[in-house]
Amino acid sequence: METASLPITDERLRAAYDYWRRIAAGNPMPRRRDLDPTDIPRLLPHVMLIDVLADGRYRYRLIGTANAREHGMNATGRFLDDAMKGEYRAHVLHLYDESVRARRALYSESLFLSSAGGAVERHTKVLFMPLSEDGATVSQVFVAQVFLHIEQNTRDQHFVVARPFKEIAHVLL
Repeated sequence: METASLPITDERLRAAYDYWRRIAAGNPMPRRRDLDPTDIPRLLPHVMLIDVLADGRYRYRLIGTANAREHGMNATGRFLDDAMKGEYRAHVLHLYDESVRARRALYSESLFLSSAGGAVERHTKVLFMPLSEDGATVSQVFVAQVFLHIEQNTRDQHFVVARPFKEIAHVLL
């Protein structure tokens, strides 16, 4: 499937998906060692590398600087289920589970709404791309995520204050 025909509207996420497909070299998923940060310097602030643990939990191995800033913290080394709050935590864990179970990339967009009145406070676009050392079992997830329309005070509260959200796109690629 050509990137241009996908619902991925952010140029950085399209570049991440194209890179992931290229390094997979015809395999369902690339290996971690296929991913070379020197190939994607412009994407690095927006990427995360997440370990998939045997017990079904996920741990942040690496968080790009833009994502750490947008989240209001650098959660490197923390478990996802400990770092996030509210109903969005369950939503994100479901997205990881779906990508890992299907062994396919997954794209999602969500709007975060103010708790008073439901006005849009931020918009996130995220792409989950599984990695596998043996070609069958997902060992890590390469994630590219961007945030739009964020005021500084909202940005600083992303993981600290749980906000209502609405998913507006969800595609298994």
